[in-house]
Amino acid sequence: MFDFSLDPLIKCLVALFVIMDPLASLPAFLMLTRRQNARQRHESALIATGVAGAVLVLFTLIGPSLMSALSVSMPAFQIAGGLLILVMAVQSFLGLEFENPADKELNVAAVVVGVPLLTGPGAMTTAVILAGQYGIAAVFIAATFVVLLTLGILMLAEPIHRFIGRMGLAVLSKVMAILLAAVAIEFIKLGTQKILGEWAIIHL
Repeated sequence: MFDFSLDPLIKCLVALFVIMDPLASLPAFLMLTRRQNARQRHESALIATGVAGAVLVLFTLIGPSLMSALSVSMPAFQIAGGLLILVMAVQSFLGLEFENPADKELNVAAVVVGVPLLTGPGAMTTAVILAGQYGIAAVFIAATFVVLLTLGILMLAEPIHRFIGRMGLAVLSKVMAILLAAVAIEFIKLGTQKILGEWAIIHL
């Protein structure tokens, strides 16, 4: 049954925005599109967000079926996903980065910025967990808003970068990493509570 109440939408919006973290992708996006003019950079932003949104929605739709085929329960997926997201949050907070290819043309936006910078394992895991908790409709609506917001941010990448500065982006990245860790802990807590409830260790 579709749930269009405000609370699930807000929770999905916050979780997806934090995990996708478009502000943290600004430096990489600017670097990877440094040889492009304004029109080409806008096209790259469209490609990146289009690919990110498509992958996110696709995994949200097929993720539960895949889990069922593998006999993986939602609580187990919540705990595993929470641990994965927590590692990513720690990695982001400590400033650890993966090396990105720099000598690509326009399609680098789709390959590197769209996936995995925007929609990586953490975002896909988060989308599936949220769909299990609040329904696919809530995740789809929230993902649409987040992707559109991300598109706007990437379209304005250069002026935003100039306004905030490198230090401002670094501070925002740390704050987002802390929020991401909190989301991860919440997933782990919920999954653990459900498993303990199934084992009759605790009463929910």
